[in-house]
Amino acid sequence: MTIVPEADGVHKSLRDWPYRKVFLTGATGLIGGQILHDMLQLPQIDEISCLVRPSSGQSGIDRLAKRLRKAGIKKEKLDQALKRVRTVEGEITEKLWQIPPKELDRLRDLTELFVHCAASTSFVDEGSCESINVNGTKYMLDVVEGTRSLQRLVHFSTATLCGYLPNRIVTEDESPNPKHKHVVAYTRTKAEGERILWQAADLLPLLVLRPSITMAQGSQDPKQARLFLWSAAVMVQLPFVPVKAGSLIDIVTLDFVVQSTMRLIARGDRLTHKCYHLTAGKEAAVSAGEIRDAACAAAEVEGPEFINPDDWDETYEQTIEEQGLRSMYEALLYLPFINLNLIYDKTRLVQELGDDLPHLPKFTEYIGRMLHTMAPDKISLDNLQAFGL
Repeated sequence: MTIVPEADGVHKSLRDWPYRKVFLTGATGLIGGQILHDMLQLPQIDEISCLVRPSSGQSGIDRLAKRLRKAGIKKEKLDQALKRVRTVEGEITEKLWQIPPKELDRLRDLTELFVHCAASTSFVDEGSCESINVNGTKYMLDVVEGTRSLQRLVHFSTATLCGYLPNRIVTEDESPNPKHKHVVAYTRTKAEGERILWQAADLLPLLVLRPSITMAQGSQDPKQARLFLWSAAVMVQLPFVPVKAGSLIDIVTLDFVVQSTMRLIARGDRLTHKCYHLTAGKEAAVSAGEIRDAACAAAEVEGPEFINPDDWDETYEQTIEEQGLRSMYEALLYLPFINLNLIYDKTRLVQELGDDLPHLPKFTEYIGRMLHTMAPDKISLDNLQAFGL
């Protein structure tokens, strides 16, 4: 085990990082890409093998390099970092993930830490959710069968897999529950995939992590900001929406999720539990009204009137129709989640990490900056400073 000297800038909780050979899925995605970036900062890691879907347009290593640049790795350090990255072509929706036999043998022989981030987060593509979140998880069990060096299998789930449980603070032990109702296929399939893992938990060094809604705070990419905030951009153009202003929403930052993940993994076999919420909890959750006020202040617009869903009727929808805003209204797929008033308890995470718990700003502290990144011509930095954002 390599001990990292204090002067290298690595957080103290990572100085005795115990894993040298890592296998990572979802490395071109939001969370997986940032985990790849952060792991490459650790000299203890000899190699990170990344599962990448074959593509005729761009090589796997080029796609990983692009994701690392988005994550903030310096250009002059990129080539050196990539020397520790190994691409493994495969397809997560197929048996054994279609990993070539020699690569599969190598994976089973050398991998000490297996991190599964790949997932379909679509609210509308039920087929993709089934094939990736359910079947992909089943096939993962076959991939790791017979591993000889595996010490930890980390599976990224979601706190939202608890389903439709309005006006609650939910703990880890309450999910996944097959009796719970679900609003979208994403949460249902993530719950089903996790149940598959728990059935095999006695045979696996399993660690399940469940982030809540995750925002890429600090990103300078307008497209990425738009991806996260399109619903807010749509909502402020409507005259009214069926939202409970006081409904609390559990939102976390990408940095918080990844730093918490790294610090939990670094604890090795000292972990108290096999499952943790990576969430805002009651302390850092924000209300729908607070989000609206912050977004409207930054954009200098009045914004929509929030109508309690119990009072919503066809006259509101008729007005929206008459104003030619029907497609915008129908695009607000997040409305059921906004109105759940559902918080995910993070007591376990707080107790496990103690003073090493990463800082988590409230969403209202940075939504203005994200909106500026998305539309700097409409939302100036002066506006943000004027409103204290």
